[in-house]
Amino acid sequence: CEFRSSDSTSHLILRNLQEFDMKYLTALLQNDVLTTSNLERCALEHGYGPLAPCSFHASASEQKQLCPNWHRYADGTLARGLLNRSSNCKTKFTIYTPNDISICPRIVILSQGPHSHPDPFPVKTPPPVVELLDSLLLELDWKLADATPHKILLDSGFIIGLRRHLRWTEISDPSLSDLHPSLGNADRVRRHILQLRKLYFPKGTGFEGAQLLAEQHKALPAAAQYVRCAEIHNIEDGKKFELIICMSHDMSKHLLMTAHLSIDTSFKRVYGKWQEFEMESWDVHYKKSVISARAFTTSQSAAAHLVLFTRIFDIAQADTGLPVQFYHIHGHRFRTWIADAHKGQALGAGRFCQKLCEALDGFCSLESVRRPLRDLTPYDHLRRFLWLCTIHFKRNIHEIRKFISPEVAAAMYSLSSSQMHDIEKAFEIINAGGPKARAWLKDKLDAKFVLPAIYQPRSLIPLEVWLASPPTTNGNEQGHRNIMRDGIGLTLLGGIMRGLQHDFRIMVGLLLQQTFGIHSR
Repeated sequence: CEFRSSDSTSHLILRNLQEFDMKYLTALLQNDVLTTSNLERCALEHGYGPLAPCSFHASASEQKQLCPNWHRYADGTLARGLLNRSSNCKTKFTIYTPNDISICPRIVILSQGPHSHPDPFPVKTPPPVVELLDSLLLELDWKLADATPHKILLDSGFIIGLRRHLRWTEISDPSLSDLHPSLGNADRVRRHILQLRKLYFPKGTGFEGAQLLAEQHKALPAAAQYVRCAEIHNIEDGKKFELIICMSHDMSKHLLMTAHLSIDTSFKRVYGKWQEFEMESWDVHYKKSVISARAFTTSQSAAAHLVLFTRIFDIAQADTGLPVQFYHIHGHRFRTWIADAHKGQALGAGRFCQKLCEALDGFCSLESVRRPLRDLTPYDHLRRFLWLCTIHFKRNIHEIRKFISPEVAAAMYSLSSSQMHDIEKAFEIINAGGPKARAWLKDKLDAKFVLPAIYQPRSLIPLEVWLASPPTTNGNEQGHRNIMRDGIGLTLLGGIMRGLQHDFRIMVGLLLQQTFGIHSR
């Protein structure tokens, strides 16, 4: 359809050429009057075509002006028929209403005389049915942010309410058309949902709605707070990015008590420009992957990640009273951070550590040369705590396997190791392995943090810490998978609320295990 676009996908009309009479269509486009006339008369003999009588009718409430069928007019014009309002019906209605309808909520309608037209289609939804539909939709609460005509029929709470109002006893679930035939039109239902959504979410379901939610959470008790900020920050070159941080007080405590942290970003759960960032750790005591901080951002730059880490740890410190500490700086807490090879994430983390050391007078204990902590560069800091996910590293090699030899692949894999070996020899083999191999190695060496983060002899992370750390971001991937079961392509507000429900369930499970010794699995 000419009105179809990425923002209006409902205007979709698909046709195959096989569905058309190509001989007639060709004659019509070439203005071959003789051929079109013969074909139209032939169609008339079989009861169809632009010369055939039309019996189409529509209710006045449908507000249609044109017939969907094409007609050949007396002057030879081919066009859709015009609908005329008919007023020949002689039926009369007598309506009796009580003096006080609140005492007697009934009216009587008497119809006298036959109708001169077919019964109109029930295309208009009666106001009482609209009120009932709205009441069922309002019971969805925050789920209304992502409600669609299809999704509401998959919601067990909505279906239970619909069954109750219809007194439904069939094995199959009722549909909205069982409430009223007009609700079988998905566009009509969608319009009701959108109208109700505007009333329920006055600031919308995007960033402004998230800002309103953050203000509302500030007024909640400390244990119930989750949406901690919804802010716009200025970064380099006058660029701005939006940031939303979601974490409870229990999540803050868990974040600052972990030793090995995993960070990763997901791009599927929230629709549009938003990326979802997670900080995750494996709880050894409870044997569970726990998300300690969740954020939604519109930038992946190093400057944006510096703001992201700063705000997350500011909130965590305010919640717990505990300082953020890195083992190579303070001798406590964070031993390793596991991440993929994202340059913005890594450099942002290094700058955050550099910021922590601005007012410190100490020296790094992981290096034989006593270097003041305040003199360390972001890449110096990364060499002391960052470890790249081995799964991501090997996956990138697997993707170019068709362009390299087994010997070159083996040399690439050898770079991810805790054992010292002839790494220069591996470089020589890779450089001789063709353009794809050279480009792969150049990318790893140009990003100054990558090699120390995969090859322990080039890192300053102690070997015993390296071996004790989780080698992958699989915990984050599990976290992404768990939360995506609740839906992907969501509105920002819907994504936030789905995250709230998921993260609070995890914290309740940890408390249950701590209090009663009941494991979730």
